[in-house]
Amino acid sequence: ADGNQITALDLELETKNLEGNINSFNLRQVREMAERKVINKVLQHTNGKISPAAELLGISRPTLYDLMQKLNINI
Repeated sequence: ADGNQITALDLELETKNLEGNINSFNLRQVREMAERKVINKVLQHTNGKISPAAELLGISRPTLYDLMQKLNINI
């Protein structure tokens, strides 16, 4: 990631990653996989610091904590 923007390439979120399994995932599963991957990448980028991670994601700290709990993400 360059600067404050994280792109789909940074997150390796490309449709080719799902093409072979498109029938085995529902929208909720795909969304959770994407959220988990994005949050983990952003947390790595911010060295596990919640406030800057939330800012990069455009969400509040409490929302990030809620998502982390929902997705079983520990730092």
